[in-house]
Amino acid sequence: MTYEEFNAFCARLPATTHVVQWGGSHVWKVGGKVFAIGGWQDDEASFTFKVSDISYE
Repeated sequence: MTYEEFNAFCARLPATTHVVQWGGSHVWKVGGKVFAIGGWQDDEASFTFKVSDISYE
């Protein structure tokens, strides 16, 4: 997945907002709360999504 694909996916979700913060990370939020972050490592594309405990398992 590229940053462009990551951002396109997150943008399709309802009520999302996008900011670039923390040294250039792509941060996606719903209602002001972070649900996804992309790009905190300079050498490779990295992504994380917040999920419930049940979804994580």
